[in-house]
Amino acid sequence: MKHLLLIFLGIFLLPSLSLQAQERINFNEHWKFKLGEQTGADKKDYNDEDWRNLTLPHDWSIEGDYDENHPMGDKCGYLPAGIGWYRKTIQVPEEWKGKSVNITFDGVFMNSTVWANGKKLGNRPFGWITFQYDISKEVDTNNEITFAVRVDNDAQPSARWYTGSGIYANTWIDVKSKLHVPMSGIFVRTKKDEVTITTEIQNDFDKTQKGELITSIVDANGKEVAVAKSKLTIGAGKHQEITQKLKIANPHLWSTVSPYLYKAITKISSKKIDEEYITNFGVRDVEWKPGEGLFINGVETKMRGICNHQEAGALGAAVPDKILRFRIQQLKDMGVNAIRTAHNPQTPQFYAMCDEMGMIVMDEIFDGWHKKAANDYGAHFFKEWWDRDLTDWIKRDRNHPSIIIYSVGNETKGEEEAKALVERCHELDNTRPVTSGHSGSDHMDVFGVNGHSERKGFFDHLSNDRVFVGTENTHTWQVRGFYRTKTWYRDGYPCVRHQPYEYPDLTEEEVFTYDWTKSANKKSYKQIFTSSYDNAIVRLNSRQNIEQLRDIPNYAGSFRWTGHDYLGEAGFVHGGWPFKASIVGAIDLANFEKDLFYLYQSQWTSKPMIHILPHWTHPTLEKGTEIPVWVYSNCDEVELFLNGQSLGKQNPGTSWDKMQCEWLVGFQEGELKAIGYKDGKAIVNQIIRSADAPSQLKLTVDGEGMKNQKEDIVQVRIASEDAKGEFYPYGENRSFYHVEGSGRVKALDNGSPVDVEKHFEAKDRIAFYGLTRAYIESTDADGAIDLYVGAILGEKRLITSKQVHIDVEKISLRGKSSKGKIDIYYTIDGSRPTTASSKYTVPFSIELGTTVKAIVVLENKEIMIMHEKFAKDEGFEWKTVMTAANPGGDQAEDATFDGVTISTEGENFNGKGFIDYGKNEGGYVEFYQENDGSEGEYTLRLRYSAAKRDIQEHTLTLDVNGMKQVIALPSCDNYRKEWKEFEVKVKLGIGANTIRLTALKVNGFCLDEMKAI
Repeated sequence: MKHLLLIFLGIFLLPSLSLQAQERINFNEHWKFKLGEQTGADKKDYNDEDWRNLTLPHDWSIEGDYDENHPMGDKCGYLPAGIGWYRKTIQVPEEWKGKSVNITFDGVFMNSTVWANGKKLGNRPFGWITFQYDISKEVDTNNEITFAVRVDNDAQPSARWYTGSGIYANTWIDVKSKLHVPMSGIFVRTKKDEVTITTEIQNDFDKTQKGELITSIVDANGKEVAVAKSKLTIGAGKHQEITQKLKIANPHLWSTVSPYLYKAITKISSKKIDEEYITNFGVRDVEWKPGEGLFINGVETKMRGICNHQEAGALGAAVPDKILRFRIQQLKDMGVNAIRTAHNPQTPQFYAMCDEMGMIVMDEIFDGWHKKAANDYGAHFFKEWWDRDLTDWIKRDRNHPSIIIYSVGNETKGEEEAKALVERCHELDNTRPVTSGHSGSDHMDVFGVNGHSERKGFFDHLSNDRVFVGTENTHTWQVRGFYRTKTWYRDGYPCVRHQPYEYPDLTEEEVFTYDWTKSANKKSYKQIFTSSYDNAIVRLNSRQNIEQLRDIPNYAGSFRWTGHDYLGEAGFVHGGWPFKASIVGAIDLANFEKDLFYLYQSQWTSKPMIHILPHWTHPTLEKGTEIPVWVYSNCDEVELFLNGQSLGKQNPGTSWDKMQCEWLVGFQEGELKAIGYKDGKAIVNQIIRSADAPSQLKLTVDGEGMKNQKEDIVQVRIASEDAKGEFYPYGENRSFYHVEGSGRVKALDNGSPVDVEKHFEAKDRIAFYGLTRAYIESTDADGAIDLYVGAILGEKRLITSKQVHIDVEKISLRGKSSKGKIDIYYTIDGSRPTTASSKYTVPFSIELGTTVKAIVVLENKEIMIMHEKFAKDEGFEWKTVMTAANPGGDQAEDATFDGVTISTEGENFNGKGFIDYGKNEGGYVEFYQENDGSEGEYTLRLRYSAAKRDIQEHTLTLDVNGMKQVIALPSCDNYRKEWKEFEVKVKLGIGANTIRLTALKVNGFCLDEMKAI
């Protein structure tokens, strides 16, 4: 938990409850919630009878519908934001009176205000910080307290990625003596075998208190290994710090391999007072050696890292502990040993899990020190609040052994801000260095650089005056189950601005032709799926990044962007709606591993593994078409077989282009088998086979099963298979869900970046490349839970088979599995089936244009109604002409604008239209331009058409981040048919840039697109 961990007796606070003093009580149950502004809801006597009852943590945004018009927009994932209210009324236990009592929130996004019985306790704008309010006076003077919390996430976008909305983290009531350790009041430092502990003690009594501070250290077995005692005398209302030094003989050291934890037990003894606090900590020595890198306990350690946001796909920002732990372990299994908390602190339990699991943390607090999104913290609150938020953050987190470095900013500007932030970090904790994602770099202890560090030649000029970390390195894109053999660059190749490495195509002509939709349905050239071959990049592929990290001594760590896909940032790279997410992870939104996961595993782990890509189901490919077959493995040697015939052995190499074993294999249906050898012995293998049309479902649980507790959660994997049990990799049939017993569907997902159906309490979901995810939650502490999943299965366009199968599978999640007869009745004429309809017993054939409907009856009770349409325009495209996308510009009609209009009256324009300025002086278009490289001079290329009416040149003001210049663009001969390009030099900063084009003197001026090169 947090570094200050009060004794927690596992008691949940009910409306009336007798309690002992000095406790941390979980305060998550029995809250009421209502979305929207609620006048008077801060008052004690407000009537909240019609409000929804819920248990925290809670994220109301993820519960809503995706909508292209929601103000969160592409940056935050098109989900609802707004204002929400929470209320909770409790009876005050007599034992609380005369105590120090606080209400604590581990995270509320954002702009929270808290009241107790109508009295305002305070507000916190920052959405990613733990804070508390003293309610001792309210406790002493009332027998009942009504808490009200107003959360204001209305002004959007409030970040550049999905944030969630609401009280997304735990809440607590902390009950202590008036002589106590305040929140975050214990600071543990270690050096070799010496432990230095500074304890803050607050005396809220009205008299001087005398006593003793006793600190003991116990090991993982509960044995006391050191103790220190100090006398204390603290005046009324005063505060005192006491520093004690202890020694542990031959301490067990914390590391990523052996994350050993000790406990510091802090006791305050004074007359009738006996307060005790427990702080988990680890003993480890961390050295940052310029020119050499990072050393933990004297051992050189490369940070094999990833960046991750707070949210987890369909679960939003309120990530259940079990899922959070699963995701951290998933990254460990991939070979990751470090996480950067991009770009804000995470919940306290995240750090505790990293301590226990041996995961290094780069703890980051801020994205920008100034505006990066229109209504983010940097735009409105940083100047006033940064010091308080940073102080609370460091004091909360500084005892975690997993945290070895702080980061204070990401692709932002401000020399004075950088200096002040670093100085304050050092004041609060001088045991850890400070870095940033390429922000105020001259002031940082460790030199951190984002995408700029991927540029060709960067390391040729890297100084060794400080240790270097690639804070976002590398950026690659991949969609699970999607493949292209042609290399793709986000901004084209060669892009002077990025200076990318050149990577050859895998084949001269593109092999694969399927796509998520046809080109006519795409609103932007950016709306493409990207390849899982590690050949869709900005500047640098994943394999070369792995090689650089391994071989360059001063390169201490690389944090790829990202570990898991995340909601938001859907416009800049992916062109926006229906893209809702960023597809940069090695693992997708639904916690399904991509091929890239296994690349890292092959390079960063030692347990024998092997992985083949792509799959071997290609029903539209001509026989003999040569497919690049890659095998990732950490074995000495790999042998590949096609239908039992060896295609030869290869040795995985150490250079980036040899990390995968590669065979060009002429396609024929059947079986691919890869065998991995160590010391000449076969020790691991994988077999993949061509699958027929889908005919059944397979249900399994990923991670831990369901526990005997209320609101526990499991994640069920639903896979599409053929009749032989082979995975069908194009599966996109809709599955339907029913829970029998003490459970419910909390959310459904599939990992798709373009599926914009609602997640929360959904009843059905399409599969995405063969997989669907169900999150099932228990509704009480015991009782059996059975999940039924059904689907009408077949190829959506009947490519190789006209057969339809209907399957219903059951998985028992807790307790004794129920028994009951399942019957299925169906229709093929579009009518709703009844028990008088055809009973399903065997597969049947249909023609294109058929909608199949079915009901599922369990012991004479209808539990599902299912539907599936089979037609030539359903599902993804099997045959599309797909080449590397022409990296055009950002479309003006997708930008922010005022005083101008969108028009489609013309020819030869790009996108779905263009902006018509008419002759409106003052009308403008404003582009958001992300720059994940270094600041510097770039070229803006404007594509426009201008009429030859009464002026030969049209003038506009070009404003780039407040730097203005007037530009004059010549008119065109064929207005709205001829489009010219105009180039102008500008200076772009790191990170977020705003580019505004405002009309000065125009008469018939149209802007089609803008591109920064």
